[in-house]
Amino acid sequence: MSEGVKPALMTKTDVALMLQVSTRQVENLVRLGRIPAPTYLSKQAPRWRRDEVLAAIGVKPESQN
Repeated sequence: MSEGVKPALMTKTDVALMLQVSTRQVENLVRLGRIPAPTYLSKQAPRWRRDEVLAAIGVKPESQN
């Protein structure tokens, strides 16, 4: 995978790293409605869409030309 390619779906750890918060804070942000709730790929596999998280925090996603 190229260094510039970022996955469209992110784990809780990925979201925490991107937002520079703890994974517990990610849960709090979801509960408070600051970021969208995850989609579950399976019972224990929550995933967040990168573009939705970026939109929720007011960051314009990078163009994918």
